[in-house]
Amino acid sequence: MKNVKQYASLLMIALAGSAFAENPPSDVSGEIQALRNRINQLETRQMEAAQKAEQTKSTEEVIADAARRSQMLSAGQFPAGHKEGRFFIGSEDDKFVLKPFVHMQFRHVTTEREHFKNGNDSDTQSGFEVRRVRFGFDGNVFTPDLTYWFNWGTQRSSGTANVVNAAGTKIGTVSNSLGGGLLMEEAWAKYRFHDTPFYLRVGQIRNPLMHEQMIGTVKQQTVERGLSADIFANAEGFTKAVEFIYDPKTTFRASAGINDGFRSANTNFLDYPNTNAFNYGAFARAEYKVMGDWKDYAQIGAVDVAKPLLVFGLGTDYSERGHSSQVVAAFDVMYADPSGLSLYGGFVDRYTSHNFGFYAVTITGANIVAPPASVLGRSTNEYAFFIQAGYLINKKIEPFARFDYIHVAGTAAGSNNYIPTITGGANYYMYGHKLKLTAQLLYLPKGLPFDDLANDVLASPNSRGEISGVLQAQLAL
Repeated sequence: MKNVKQYASLLMIALAGSAFAENPPSDVSGEIQALRNRINQLETRQMEAAQKAEQTKSTEEVIADAARRSQMLSAGQFPAGHKEGRFFIGSEDDKFVLKPFVHMQFRHVTTEREHFKNGNDSDTQSGFEVRRVRFGFDGNVFTPDLTYWFNWGTQRSSGTANVVNAAGTKIGTVSNSLGGGLLMEEAWAKYRFHDTPFYLRVGQIRNPLMHEQMIGTVKQQTVERGLSADIFANAEGFTKAVEFIYDPKTTFRASAGINDGFRSANTNFLDYPNTNAFNYGAFARAEYKVMGDWKDYAQIGAVDVAKPLLVFGLGTDYSERGHSSQVVAAFDVMYADPSGLSLYGGFVDRYTSHNFGFYAVTITGANIVAPPASVLGRSTNEYAFFIQAGYLINKKIEPFARFDYIHVAGTAAGSNNYIPTITGGANYYMYGHKLKLTAQLLYLPKGLPFDDLANDVLASPNSRGEISGVLQAQLAL
């Protein structure tokens, strides 16, 4: 605007001088007025152009701010929003991050045990259950090198508890209302030694024995882990531990640590037989990636796999109690490719000195079932192998099948120590693992001599067959 006025003033002086030299003074006032009108027009146009440019800039800023806020709601120095499939809140420098999560599985179950009742009638049980409601949060504090994970589940049902006198003798039972009550599953912190591939993790963790046990329940291909994992790896496998991790983010990673032994979750420091099932334990696992990305290994299946994946894993756990001990070793392998094909299989072996029983997931949780006198206190070796396959069609429908063959020592008289299991079903992915439906049939041609309620299987003695059918809906946020 200032340049226009300067230009106009010079032009007026020049024209005025010309007018005095060539025209009578009577004509000068008219020309000056015309010149002023022209100057006013130029000023008006420039003002309109400036206003239009300002409006355009403001509009662009509003659009950019709206786009930014759709990804992040600014709350002072703690941004919050939804990124990479997770809700979060954190500091602008990423030194503090908190990411909440919720996981629910709701299912309908029907089981039928052949010739179970008197008169050789079959026994059928059917109904709904909330298999899991889990929630928690993870993230990092003070630095991205210090991460944490806290996770709670809910009890599925109520039950009974023993009442004992001062001498420890059982004098009765009382009912409890634990159904729906909170149960701590994982609570740990992990520190990465800065700019190194070494980590230290402490707290209650998943015992790193088998891959399908370690990845949790959200990204399983079947509705549950297989019976091999339930029986030999104690289902969820939570344990209190100190773990040392080597993970250079290349083709090989490993971990090792000490714990309170199998089934040491949510117990205090006291030794067996006070609160813990074992006095102490040690564990280790190593994994080798032949090809693919580690992120695709955090599941069983081929959902969102971008390139072929092949990983071999080997884990072991040693736990000791009194004069008894057990060693569990597992080998597994997983393959998945972008075509939708996935394969998972392996072998697990348990050697027990002075056999004290085997694990079973019953209505009151994971318990040790004492073996008969013929096995109690003797050394035994038990094993299982399994193979699982799936094929993802159009990223939505995934039929799958699994076969387990299990040898358990010291089962009840009249039952079979060799347990074949056939599983088949299909997943329908609406939004990947976050929202999916699963239909599954599990068939045990010779039954199972003890309960495994994690897989909705009831004890079926005398080697009689059993079928368990499940329809399940899963939501994970």
